Amino acid sequence: MAIRRLNYTGRKRIRREDVCITIFESDDSPPRFEARLNLGTYELPHEAQVFVEAYRQTTWMRFRFGTVGNVQPEDPLLLTDFGSPEGVLFRVRVSSLENPRGKLLAEADRIHPRKPDEQEQSRIPLLSVVPSADLGEEVFRVDFSDRPILLVNAKIPDWKVATRTPVFVSLVYPAVLREILARILHLGHPGEIEEDGDWHSQWLRFATLLPGMSTDVPASDNQEAADRWIDEAVGAFCRQHKMMQHFAQYWNGEG
Repeated sequence: MAIRRLNYTGRKRIRREDVCITIFESDDSPPRFEARLNLGTYELPHEAQVFVEAYRQTTWMRFRFGTVGNVQPEDPLLLTDFGSPEGVLFRVRVSSLENPRGKLLAEADRIHPRKPDEQEQSRIPLLSVVPSADLGEEVFRVDFSDRPILLVNAKIPDWKVATRTPVFVSLVYPAVLREILARILHLGHPGEIEEDGDWHSQWLRFATLLPGMSTDVPASDNQEAADRWIDEAVGAFCRQHKMMQHFAQYWNGEG
């Protein structure tokens, strides 16, 4: 059953279909983005200020986009503070110029950008893979500061290729799935999957769609059932993607 959320602040929620962010990558310059915003149906003051923010973990950049009556970028749209565009999310904020100045009037958050060759309604990726220079001797780590992100040690040569190798896929991704599901079910989640819910519900829905999995997710207060359900989900994931076959391919020197 979906949980209804009430908005007591009067802040308007900008629909995701009214925001389109596209990221462009280049070998010789920082990634840049374009934003197409449709704010005309929200009855916002024409002079209200519009901002687009890019963020990932503790890295954050803000870009001025004019006013509701004249939406256009005022800053170069270069993501200079991000070593890679992987895992970058966006939010759109509209702020008042009248008293109280700076009051947030409308917002859209957790906007996933698309690449130029992707359809606008492309599937939101559950797990972004991001290089990190802060892992020391760890090869990977799951970061939960916002939604789950798989951090990969930036010291690995050609880290993007490394994450697609049979040994990485077979050993890391099942462990990541187990950690994420355990985080959800061990920290007080009711076990209900909300329609259009947060990342918790998105990951639980992903697990229930694995072959042979039940749609009945145990609540956190039944720890034994939750652990058993997680084992079944990881097992189903490994069977679906033939993880043992991937590892054997690596072990036999085939990849």
